[in-house]
Amino acid sequence: MAVCVESSARLHLGFYNFFEDGVAYGGLGVAIEVPRVRIRVERGVGFTVTSRVEGLELSDVVSRVREGLAVSGVSVTVEEAFPRHAGLGSTTQLALSIGYGISRLLNLGYSVRELAALLGRGRDSGVGVAAFEYGGFIVDGGRVVSGRVEPPKTARDIPEIIFRSSLPSDWYFIVITPHGVRGLDEVRERSAMDYPQPLPRDLQYELYKLLLLHIIPSVIRGDAEVFGRAVTRLQVVVGSYFSKFQGGVYCCREVEEIVRGMLEAGAYGAGQSSWGPTAYGITRGRDSAARILQKTLDRLERYGVECSYYIARARVGGASVEVC
Repeated sequence: MAVCVESSARLHLGFYNFFEDGVAYGGLGVAIEVPRVRIRVERGVGFTVTSRVEGLELSDVVSRVREGLAVSGVSVTVEEAFPRHAGLGSTTQLALSIGYGISRLLNLGYSVRELAALLGRGRDSGVGVAAFEYGGFIVDGGRVVSGRVEPPKTARDIPEIIFRSSLPSDWYFIVITPHGVRGLDEVRERSAMDYPQPLPRDLQYELYKLLLLHIIPSVIRGDAEVFGRAVTRLQVVVGSYFSKFQGGVYCCREVEEIVRGMLEAGAYGAGQSSWGPTAYGITRGRDSAARILQKTLDRLERYGVECSYYIARARVGGASVEVC
């Protein structure tokens, strides 16, 4: 018997809170249909992990799973995956997919949140964990901390979901990742994330207003234009907060050109996912998404920027698990 787990990327749309009243990093994001992770887990000798994805670095993920679960007699095959440190949440999806597959195969009974704590996921944001478990659009409540953000010790330390919803089926995300650029890895991001600092009151109020008066209501109403405008503004505030770590509102010139290109081509909103270098645009209808993508690719070609790209809708549910 083998267990197969399939999950997909998430876009991290930013934070609406940085540090207020002992709560750090309330965030929002969305699980998207592609790109995907697919893992096959079966009985084996020792603990082995094989990747069919060329160039995929897994040693740290494998070490964390082996240490966290303390199991043997397992063989894991990574059949499909997307690049790490690109702003798409690959590390969380790989770790949870492998861990959940092992838990199901060996009847360990772990919940997704318990696994996340064991594997060190959800330290700064609960969006990736919730994307794996539920899919859709997610807002989390942040981490309760006393100064320094520490790794989660139990499932209670993983940020709780305070709002989750599917998105209309005609909402599309144009997802573009420039080649040759990497976002901050998990070592370098600690200098940016371990000691959260509060925003000036006017900016913090603006983030709360964007989330509560525009982003969540626009999801409920199905208003992609208001959603896009509000997310774009939220991204600028968040990018300004992190600018001293990433060199500007965006991680690099390539992302700045992608965001500008998508907005000029008619996207309702655009921004950088997590630390980048993946950028995204928001529109309604696949034809509109294809048109915006092509105009943006034409722009990038003039600048000599090579990239990978997708057109994706929000993933309706969480990871799929099946006997295979």
